[in-house]
Amino acid sequence: MTSVEATPQLARGGLFALGLAAVRFRNPWTKTYTETKERVINLEEVTWHDNANDCWIIIYDRVYDITKFLQQHPGGMDVLLENAGRDVTLAFRGTGHSSAAVDALQKYYIGRLPWSECIYRKPGGIILSNLPE
Repeated sequence: MTSVEATPQLARGGLFALGLAAVRFRNPWTKTYTETKERVINLEEVTWHDNANDCWIIIYDRVYDITKFLQQHPGGMDVLLENAGRDVTLAFRGTGHSSAAVDALQKYYIGRLPWSECIYRKPGGIILSNLPE
């Protein structure tokens, strides 16, 4: 009789609790954008930052404030200002930047594009090889 009595208990509370635990489970090694509290910056806002005193660019759907880097850029400040306030992913890849250059970008990172404006980092987006994390 204990097994018959246990079944209604499981149906009432045990299975429900088990189901809730499964719903709440998440992989601890993956972080979502909401968990990391990343700033979401739309394309329109980026376009307002297009001069030597305030220079933002987008690379791989991520927004970078490179104002302090303009004078240090090995290719010169002009090439960056030509593309200020825009997505420069293809120009960045086309010039053959090293992985060290990609890593150096991290200190200028300020946010990401909203999912609706992403090109590369979304399901069904443009697939590029060697897309940095």
